[in-house]
Amino acid sequence: MSFDLSMIGVESGLQYETVYTTISNDGEKDAAVIGFVYLGGDSVSCSIFEDSQTLKNVMDSGEYVVNITQDPFIFTYCTISGLDECYFTDDEDLAILKDAGSYLIVDVEEVLEKSPRHYPVKSEGSVFEIRGRIRDMEINDSSVKAFNRGFGCLIDSLVNYTRYGLVDDEMKKFYDERLEENQRIINKVGDSGSIKAMELLKNNQEK
Repeated sequence: MSFDLSMIGVESGLQYETVYTTISNDGEKDAAVIGFVYLGGDSVSCSIFEDSQTLKNVMDSGEYVVNITQDPFIFTYCTISGLDECYFTDDEDLAILKDAGSYLIVDVEEVLEKSPRHYPVKSEGSVFEIRGRIRDMEINDSSVKAFNRGFGCLIDSLVNYTRYGLVDDEMKKFYDERLEENQRIINKVGDSGSIKAMELLKNNQEK
């Protein structure tokens, strides 16, 4: 089956910031911010570091939900403390965000263990690539679009650029390093517009 994810602002091959919700064997719901990649048709992918509750739940249940939201507090709570039950729907067999603009229910198809050396982190633990197929898609609010990670990096670089001529050499070095890292991410997961815009920005900053 094929799904039209353009309705929620998703293009194939790019990476988006989403909230993955899962449920444990004892019925406890969990939420985590995880990058989402659409591979086309009904195929999707993500990478999850070992020892996370999300990975355990995904491995145990064989499914997860990708929630599209623009709520800054949802992203923050998921990252620093987790979400209370009040943020989830009353579904007992699935964990779904109550106020998600849309969500995808995904069945796990393949789990591949990867070395952390392929990721910009200092860790000895494994990273697991989870490949799945969309089982269902529900759109509650079509105005809520998925946020592309590359676009976020472009905005960060633009803010730094406006301050570049106002800071000392140490801070300029920091901005230069941030620019390089942001460009790396944009080239990997950003759309063609963000890639071209970042190249233009970099050329101007180097002058």
